[in-house]
Amino acid sequence: MLPYSPIIVWLMPLVAAFLMPLAALNRKVRDVFPVVVGFASAVFAVSMIPDVLRGAPYAHPEISWIRIPGIIEARVGALADPLSVFMVTVVSCIGALILLYSMGYMANEKGKTRYWFFMLLFIGSMSGLVITDNFLTLYIFWEMVGLCSYALIGFWYDRPEARKAGMKAFLVTRVGDVFLLAGIIFIYLNVGSFSYSAVESSLSILKPLPAILATVPLLLLIGAIGKSAQLPLHVWLPDAMEGPTPVSALIHAATMVNAGVYLMARTHLIYSALSPGVWLNALIWVGAITALLTATMALASVDIKRVLAYSTISQIGLMMLALGLGAGSGFVFVSQFHLMSHAIFKALLFLCVGVLVHSMGTRDMRQMGGLRKVAPITFIACVIGMLALSGIPPLNGFWSKEFIFDAAMKTGNYLVPIFFVLTLAVTMAYSWRLVILTFLGEKSDYAKNVHVHEPKVMIIPLIILSAFTFVTGFWGPNFAKFMGVPLEFHVEPLTLMLSTVAFLAGGVSLYFVYVRRSPSPEYFGRGFAGSVQKLLANGYYFDRVYNAIFVNGLTAGIQKFRKTHPGILNYNILLIIGGLSALVIMFLLVGGL
Repeated sequence: MLPYSPIIVWLMPLVAAFLMPLAALNRKVRDVFPVVVGFASAVFAVSMIPDVLRGAPYAHPEISWIRIPGIIEARVGALADPLSVFMVTVVSCIGALILLYSMGYMANEKGKTRYWFFMLLFIGSMSGLVITDNFLTLYIFWEMVGLCSYALIGFWYDRPEARKAGMKAFLVTRVGDVFLLAGIIFIYLNVGSFSYSAVESSLSILKPLPAILATVPLLLLIGAIGKSAQLPLHVWLPDAMEGPTPVSALIHAATMVNAGVYLMARTHLIYSALSPGVWLNALIWVGAITALLTATMALASVDIKRVLAYSTISQIGLMMLALGLGAGSGFVFVSQFHLMSHAIFKALLFLCVGVLVHSMGTRDMRQMGGLRKVAPITFIACVIGMLALSGIPPLNGFWSKEFIFDAAMKTGNYLVPIFFVLTLAVTMAYSWRLVILTFLGEKSDYAKNVHVHEPKVMIIPLIILSAFTFVTGFWGPNFAKFMGVPLEFHVEPLTLMLSTVAFLAGGVSLYFVYVRRSPSPEYFGRGFAGSVQKLLANGYYFDRVYNAIFVNGLTAGIQKFRKTHPGILNYNILLIIGGLSALVIMFLLVGGL
């Protein structure tokens, strides 16, 4: 590896972010500098792969950061194991392509210095999150990732929807973050260290303690649910589509939502050691239910970016499901292989959609149609991405999903494959519904009056990612070797047959509705079918329930509470005196006892 790669790979984009005001003194430098930094970080990330493959030891330097004798000592350092190196490579390589794409997408936008600052900070924070060797700095970077997502989702702050979406993402993910912090504190109080290695070596000590058995895995899981937008904390991600499309691609493919999956993979030994029957099953069913329900939400959405957002939540659910299937690095590998596949094809799909949204100024698929002739490269790239998302061979999505399917069948939990097959069928349907409504058929009246263009700087990443969807599907054996897993995988006839049934079920249904129009799409807007469609379009009313309880209900409570704080000095002094008097009386009573 290049010297100090594990440190430079995250430190470089972070430092570069704070140098953006200087780079912005020249417009060309401002726009080129972040891209150069992004690709340089990718080079340092990739340079670590050969050493991991050779099994070369990495002596990671540690520094004593916080030290209060007898109370706390926090040492921080970098970790260059297979999981960390894999994740930081995904973050930096996908991030670099998105930065390149941004040169075209954001060319005429105001606030570009702010945009580049937060994009670099986002990439650096996520890289730091996955390369650090302890829970304390993981949490710091975890919060920095949340801050960047808030700023970038609400980048167009003059739009009310963007402001609300940024705040919603910040608040909902904070719910999970609070639980994660509690879990980390609980770990430290029982282990005496934030280090991953110390926690792993202490598992035999922790195992007999019932409080930890019941607490730590639950707290970590809720933290992951919030960051990776799993049920019931998934509601922030669809609204996050109000941000620029390159931001959406970065959140979905390389940063934010992958953080929760990484946390579960990094702490997998904790789940495996501490009551695995309970917590691994929790991972399975959080993932399985999320994957199926959010896939059905994508079926009813007309917002092209929201379709992909629901798709991401669903695919992350499959990764969580894979982690819950059992103990050991084999299941971590299965989950991470799908994470890699998803990062590539989902980045590709978001960037394809970005070309259309950038030109047309709308995300409504009903205002598109017939765009394959005016955006041929984007059309081909989008079809490739959808083939990968649908799990069609030989693209990477086929292999990674077959790994998960095969693992589910081998564990003997046959209810999981049922959810998996249903999710595949629905995925097939919403994927090609998007292609039909956007690229096929006749142009809408709105599309006839819009010129769709494909800037070269935006097309180059599409071509690269399209190629990767082909190549990476065959990396399974090498990737397994990289992750230290003896791979014995071949496509089982039963899993292939069930996958084929799922593809045909989704594809045939789509053909009859959108090609034969028997029944027509309009049929689903009437009667019972209309009620189901309304249910799906409203995301099973999660948002409405949360608004009723936490927004309207909490606001009403706050309004009543504010009446007790009129800002009158005499009133406030009276309350202070009353409170002090109550404390004095309490202490006198306690002392008397």
